[in-house]
Amino acid sequence: MPRSKVRDKAKRKRATATQRAQDRMLRRETDWRKRVGWVLAVLGGIAFIGGNIGARTGAIFLPFDPHHIYTQIGGAIVGMTGLMWALGR
Repeated sequence: MPRSKVRDKAKRKRATATQRAQDRMLRRETDWRKRVGWVLAVLGGIAFIGGNIGARTGAIFLPFDPHHIYTQIGGAIVGMTGLMWALGR
């Protein structure tokens, strides 16, 4: 086998190993974002529903939010952000 083919094969092998390492790093980051995303989605949904129920019944969930505006809007934002992280690539 000519030397150039041997070098090309070794170069492809190194590139493949580098690509595998990058894929592993990306997969770890994606797994981490998906886990945190689902937690944020659930917490945001609970906050939104709690604010909605509180607005209808008069129960106060957050002491600084007697009108439940921050609870509902914040819960919706946190929930949507969590869903984007959980379902994104």
